[in-house]
Amino acid sequence: MKRIILAMLIALLLVSFAEGAGKFAAFPTIGVCTGDSVRYRAKPDTNAEIWGSLSKNMKVVVESQKVIDGETWYEIKPKDAQEMAYVYGKYLVPYFDEEAQKSPVNKMVIDILQVYSPYEDEDYYTEYGGEEVKRTYDKSGWLVRVEAWKKGCSFGNDGQDESKNITIGDDISKLAKLFGEPDRKSDSECEYTAGSSSLTFKIENGKITRMIYEDKKN
Repeated sequence: MKRIILAMLIALLLVSFAEGAGKFAAFPTIGVCTGDSVRYRAKPDTNAEIWGSLSKNMKVVVESQKVIDGETWYEIKPKDAQEMAYVYGKYLVPYFDEEAQKSPVNKMVIDILQVYSPYEDEDYYTEYGGEEVKRTYDKSGWLVRVEAWKKGCSFGNDGQDESKNITIGDDISKLAKLFGEPDRKSDSECEYTAGSSSLTFKIENGKITRMIYEDKKN
């Protein structure tokens, strides 16, 4: 019996590690704060001005990594901040495993978060706001679902190359070019996943009619 319990505990630890405790393998991506009241600063320096703090388990978009005098810092765009800030490295872990971080699906998820605002009470509106896009936030105020259905609405954040964005009305062949083969497919929809994130595209007559981003951990 003790061996069974021990095996179960080890399995749970492995799952927990796989879902977020690895290393940052690609940027930008999503990070999770591991401490209470972790300060973020104007510069990657423990003497730099304090701009605010992150609570335990709070998620943030991590833009880059900097190593200063052998110490790792992460560049983030926290809630209510007008500019990028820095968090000491040991207090952030990846939300996704390394494979998911490198996935083109994860890149699209980051673009979606940046376009549609990852924080619930941020004073930010896209040109496709109102009834054209439905956004859902969890109890912490983090964006966990975006659904778009009006013609012209897009998923993506590439203003230079529209071929890297997905827009309502696009041919479904564009999905394969960006993401490869879907994880799930039927005549009416296809789904791509990376970690706990999913992108679902509704299809009619070979065209994309509805797009849904969802974080299935929430």
